[in-house]
Amino acid sequence: MSNLFSIKRYRDLVFFGSLFFLSLFLSYNIKFPGGKIRMAGEITQDMADYYVYLPATFIYHWDINKFPDSIEQRCYAFTLNHKTGKLIDKTTCGVALLWAPFFLVTHSIAVIWNLEPDGFSRIYQEMTVFPAVFYLVLGLFFLKKFLDRYYKGWIPYISVLLVFAGTNLFYYAMDEGLMSHVNSFFLFSTYLYLLKRFIDSEKRPYGLLVLIAVVFSLSVLIRPTNILLLLWMAFLDVKSLKEVGNRILLFLRPKYIITFLIVGFLVFLPQFFYWKYLTGHFVYYSYPGETFSNWNNPRLFSFWFAPLNGLFLYSPLALFFIAGIIRMIIRKIPNGIFTGMIFLLVSYIFSSWYIWFFGGSCGCRPFVEYFSLMALPFGYFLESMTKWKNIFLRSLVIFIIFFMTYYNLRMVYKYNWNISSTWSWDDYYQHADLAHFSHFEGKSYTYIDDFENARLGEDYYPEFSRVHSPTLANYMDQGIEYSRKFCTVFDCILSKPVESIEASIWVNPGKNTKTGAILMCSVQDWLKTCNYFSSINFDSFTLEPDKWVKCKGTFRIPPWVERKSIITICVWNINRNKFNIDDIRLKFE
Repeated sequence: MSNLFSIKRYRDLVFFGSLFFLSLFLSYNIKFPGGKIRMAGEITQDMADYYVYLPATFIYHWDINKFPDSIEQRCYAFTLNHKTGKLIDKTTCGVALLWAPFFLVTHSIAVIWNLEPDGFSRIYQEMTVFPAVFYLVLGLFFLKKFLDRYYKGWIPYISVLLVFAGTNLFYYAMDEGLMSHVNSFFLFSTYLYLLKRFIDSEKRPYGLLVLIAVVFSLSVLIRPTNILLLLWMAFLDVKSLKEVGNRILLFLRPKYIITFLIVGFLVFLPQFFYWKYLTGHFVYYSYPGETFSNWNNPRLFSFWFAPLNGLFLYSPLALFFIAGIIRMIIRKIPNGIFTGMIFLLVSYIFSSWYIWFFGGSCGCRPFVEYFSLMALPFGYFLESMTKWKNIFLRSLVIFIIFFMTYYNLRMVYKYNWNISSTWSWDDYYQHADLAHFSHFEGKSYTYIDDFENARLGEDYYPEFSRVHSPTLANYMDQGIEYSRKFCTVFDCILSKPVESIEASIWVNPGKNTKTGAILMCSVQDWLKTCNYFSSINFDSFTLEPDKWVKCKGTFRIPPWVERKSIITICVWNINRNKFNIDDIRLKFE
């Protein structure tokens, strides 16, 4: 028996050791879009927000005047307010707590070898690879240990490997490890393993409960919505409502509640101190203006299937997670209803966020950490598949699974910031073409701008209250001359010369009946000389106060226009009036 245990341990060591070094190699050497190697500029945008707590604490001691010049502009994230002397960061410090040991080792090396020990130089950029891979592999290890308690043989190994390679967990570990997701994935997997051990143990070890409390508190600190982990305590492995009640009573013991409160307070203490430093209050909502504004109109279908970061479109392997859930429910297997409930609840919550597609995501990033739980029904599906007698069907499903995994890796490899609109399928086809996954040579290209994808930039002014299609529109006023521009080279649109552009846009004049604005189309050569100009006058259509009207027309492109020319289409607010626009559609033929 002990010999078998040793063999199993050796097998785990070889599997996860190999996975660690392979992931580390890929992280340091894989080239992402445009030939970008992840060494350059890794600590930027949201990642810099999560990270800045470390140099602020251990190098600059919260004196913003000691930070490198213009570092906030270079990182494009946190703010150094020189009027108040405060560092303003909207994210919490949970990721920084996990990464602190790696940062301290890196900083010590930088100081000893005089390698620009400023917290942002190249050695710190390179450091971001190691902890991301470390927490990825450790998370997969604990997930495998969790699945071992349900499935035997190769099922746990294949499950964790496919969860890694077949979903956008791969991207958020390999390229954006400083984001919250791979760190939360590690905590979620560890939480599942510890919780399962605690539930299965008759003695209920108190030390195990403390570890559960630590992992839970860190998860909530990283992302408050992770408080949903409380539900896992109540529903994991239960078979009836009576068992749910007993489980709740178990964790409502005064000793357990006090433990969670004390541990939670200690874990959150650094954050309380930061909020006190920043605002004078120990508790503070650091995302002002960012809310779950779509509670009554969750964008579920878009959240799952839209070209704009839809879950199943960018991580199609998740369809087999759902297949496993359905099979478990039909067969009345414990955790079927529970995992299905969590999937629907998480989908509802995140599709209710005001930016339900979560910005420049590689697919549906809020689900990355929840793939840990979804591995349970996925493992059940794989186990069930081994018992199918129809060899052809089994072979077909295996082929589809590996095809979806390959698809995910290709799309991740050529991932670009998703600037498309909710249902902009032509942009998705171009993305797939760029990834060399498949070739789409269309006879036309349709550009859609529904203003849902709130890209950063001064040419975008979101409107929440007056929209044509939910949930955002664009407003124009006296301070805004031009709307967001569609601007590209003709060669980038179609492989053949563009002959015409069918254009339409929805306009709401507000309290007026005139806008004095046009939808303009201009073509410039490489010297920026305008060779073609045409427009659609909004006031030539019957506009009524506070009503949406569709303005449309066709731009005819002369045959002599060179394919290297630059085309720009946007709204020109000539008279600087106040009105709203939404749902621009341009069909190039």
